[in-house]
Amino acid sequence: MAEREDRAEDDREAAESAVAAAAKKKKLVMLAVVGLVILLIASGGTWMALGALGGGDVATAGGATAGDEASAPPLDESVATEKESFYEPLDPPFLANFMVGGRQHYLQLAMTVMARDETSIKALKTHMPLVRNRIVMLLSGESFEDLQTDAGRRQLQQKLSAAIQEILNKEIGRPGIEQVFFTNFVMQ
Repeated sequence: MAEREDRAEDDREAAESAVAAAAKKKKLVMLAVVGLVILLIASGGTWMALGALGGGDVATAGGATAGDEASAPPLDESVATEKESFYEPLDPPFLANFMVGGRQHYLQLAMTVMARDETSIKALKTHMPLVRNRIVMLLSGESFEDLQTDAGRRQLQQKLSAAIQEILNKEIGRPGIEQVFFTNFVMQ
């Protein structure tokens, strides 16, 4: 009888150790899953932040987007470093008001343009009243709801760039600027 009790005791201890080992393994798997989820969330947040700050797809060398690595042309460093970038802020910031559902809403937009030569920046400054007028008119035609989305802001960025390039093309015979950057975008 003592032998049976010893066996029963051994069986209980074996069962308890098996349960404890299974619980430990389950904890490790759970920790690994939680760690992986946190890593994925952090990666996704970083990717979204880079996209928002970069104004679109993350670009690789040669101007290709992240999904186009195989078709990206090789980077010719002499071309990339040949032209210096010049930045000109369009000060003061632009203000636009919107009536949405009977309530007044506002947009404050500060932007900077990029050109590859100083003569384009000089031409931009010369024709600044025309440029600012076109921007104000463009902003007044936008939808407040659209501007609350990332796609709407990117579309506005493209419209503003095209409008400024159109003015400079008419005035100096070439687009002059390459990009428009939003340095402050506040909606309320």
